[in-house]
Amino acid sequence: MSATTDAGQLAAFHRCSTAEEYFTLLEVDYDPRVVAVNRLHILKHFAGELAKLPEAGADAANPRHLLHDYRDALVRSYEAFTNATALDHRLFKVLKDRAPKSAFVPASEITVERLGSTQPSETSEQTEEAR
Repeated sequence: MSATTDAGQLAAFHRCSTAEEYFTLLEVDYDPRVVAVNRLHILKHFAGELAKLPEAGADAANPRHLLHDYRDALVRSYEAFTNATALDHRLFKVLKDRAPKSAFVPASEITVERLGSTQPSETSEQTEEAR
């Protein structure tokens, strides 16, 4: 790939507006069904991955390196949703707000009720009647 082509690809990257355009431009294989279900989550994750990258100004002279980093970020974002669900990642506020507060239940909070067993209040009444 020539530097001119890389620069053109980088310009095309900045014009992308759909998930499919990013996948096609960066030559990342994807399952359209996964993208259809997780499109916004993948793009949000991708934006977060891009934000973690060093400033693009340093790589402006080397668009190939920058495109490689973008591709890796897109692959990580896509794989995040092939291995887990949107609920696992909770990227959007609506999902974060509905996240369980705690998954831990102390043993002291666990009770067992057996069918046909005597209730504590019945036991007290029976004891008093027997006296």
